[in-house]
Amino acid sequence: MRIGVCINFDRIPMAAQAGFDYIELPIAKLVDLSEDEFNTVKNTINNSGIKCEAGNIFFPRELKIVGPDVDKKKITEHAKKASERLGALGAKAAVLGSGSSRMVPEGWSMEKAIEQFSEAAAIIGSETSRYGVVTVLEHLNKTETNFLNSVSEALDLARKLNLPNVQLLVDLYHMRRESEDMDIIPEAGKLLKHAHIANSHGRVYPLNSGEEPYEVFFVALKKAGYDERISIEASTNDFENDSRNSLKFLRSLVK
Repeated sequence: MRIGVCINFDRIPMAAQAGFDYIELPIAKLVDLSEDEFNTVKNTINNSGIKCEAGNIFFPRELKIVGPDVDKKKITEHAKKASERLGALGAKAAVLGSGSSRMVPEGWSMEKAIEQFSEAAAIIGSETSRYGVVTVLEHLNKTETNFLNSVSEALDLARKLNLPNVQLLVDLYHMRRESEDMDIIPEAGKLLKHAHIANSHGRVYPLNSGEEPYEVFFVALKKAGYDERISIEASTNDFENDSRNSLKFLRSLVK
């Protein structure tokens, strides 16, 4: 299993120096860059010796994919540019989380919300497939959105969509916030294509086994037959030390 880290552009060299297998960058910010700015980021990655293998935060909060303000044309344009840039970086996974974008407005039909989200997921999956990038659905806890709050719900939707390029992500942080049982992970099986991890107590870097049932999480991933990427998606005030210590700890769990 490969260990990566979700970061902003300024930490690319530091992530490489820490020894991570790859980095995961914010897609909405990548899309917002000018061509010159994007080329600078691309050159920084190339010069650092690390690869960008995934992207998170697909949509900016103001671009809605659920509710009365959905604009299919804008969604498609954003998905196209995001996919092009992920492809140019050699990424393999695009995370469809974006809690604010998929928040179901009060009074809005949940049935309609599912229909809208499904249509957006299909658009994104189609665009990312052009560049060999798989789209993964991310479950988010109820403090971040009111739609797809568990692995179970995301798995059900992925199965109903039945789209070859729209798969599933599991995130320990959100599972812990929702008190979801780890036994759901093996059920995902081959649909599982990406993973995130953080200490749910403050969403900080995982540093030791006493914080969370990390070992149980990794065992569940292995039972699912998962042996791909897992990204730390967390905050820190000491990236240099926390990143190195967390990477060392997580690698001990992979063995």
